[in-house]
Amino acid sequence: MRRGKTWPKIILIIYILKKKEKKEKRKCCCRVFYGIMFDAGSTGTRIHIYKFIQKDPVELPVLDNEMYHAVKPGLSSYKDDPEEGGNTIRQLLRIAKKTVPEEDWRRTPVVLKATAGLRLLPEDKARALLKEVQEVFEESPFYVPGNSVTIMNGKNEGVLAWVTVNFLTGHLYSNTRRTVGILDLGGGSTQITFLPKSKVNKHFYIYLGNGLFAARFATLGALGADVFSSSCLPKKFRENVTFSGTTYKVSGIPDGYAGYKLCYYEVMKVIKGIIHQPYEVRGSSIFYAFSYYFDRAVESGLIDGSRGGTVEVRDFKKRAKEVCNKMTKYRAINPFLCMDMTYITCLLKEGFGFKDSTVLHLAKKVNNVETSWALGATFDYFRNFNIH
Repeated sequence: MRRGKTWPKIILIIYILKKKEKKEKRKCCCRVFYGIMFDAGSTGTRIHIYKFIQKDPVELPVLDNEMYHAVKPGLSSYKDDPEEGGNTIRQLLRIAKKTVPEEDWRRTPVVLKATAGLRLLPEDKARALLKEVQEVFEESPFYVPGNSVTIMNGKNEGVLAWVTVNFLTGHLYSNTRRTVGILDLGGGSTQITFLPKSKVNKHFYIYLGNGLFAARFATLGALGADVFSSSCLPKKFRENVTFSGTTYKVSGIPDGYAGYKLCYYEVMKVIKGIIHQPYEVRGSSIFYAFSYYFDRAVESGLIDGSRGGTVEVRDFKKRAKEVCNKMTKYRAINPFLCMDMTYITCLLKEGFGFKDSTVLHLAKKVNNVETSWALGATFDYFRNFNIH
């Protein structure tokens, strides 16, 4: 678990975003510019292409739109074939060339930040992949700033996602201190980020190895064994499953028991004593949840995928029980759905300490922009370029 002490960079970003228009009149100078951010996650690589419009040099640029595309598997899956991993980046760069006007290519920054997938790899494997991506970037027509291909610090991932969501929901413009917290559940790590109610409290908690896919294999015992089974899986299920480039044999328990109670007991072993319970989750703070929180809520029928929605923590528990006790019905959708929904329930309740009645806003997009750290990271890079 990693804890942050200060928010110096983020405070500066917020200051920039809150900058008010000067009183004196200035001549209008409309300017359009773009930013390209790659999110190299554990289960896929995503490209975010942002278009900004700045009508006045003293005003905050307006986010006009975002082009988003993803490919699977994640970059870490190419740990033994970096060149093929580089080809997935080339594929996404072709989309960028079609989206950004040719006359803007040379001044459009392209950046890749890798998350838990590469953090979990041996250092030499991760370095080889980053080197390959750097070479792909340098052969592209876009502007490649210094330090443009890196593994993101886990704490920055949570904080920059917080910046994205609070920007999109309008809370960074507010004169009050009221902001929303975020819950991000990736494949390899999970984050909870919020503005602390006191200077003593930490503002974010990041758990590497507690992402959805990492938790699956920890529950199965896969991180320390060769053959694994679980009461969280359909009894007759047997399949080879790949995570971070390694393939495991996974199965249900043909002659044993399966269901919610047994599954919950297994999952608790992964969470118990590891996850911190922040004071802020016990109050009336508003939290947005995305990534696999959203995806599993859609798969289980808890929310509509096209609209998102609000749910209480107890709704995850209720639906987890239904999925686990009717595994045959849900197997065609996702044989791991019982395990995933139970893990999410356990993480929220036993891990973070949310009440059953806590309301969560589940969203894949806010104002047609993906809810991820990518936009916050783009703001951070523009700050470094003195683009306000």
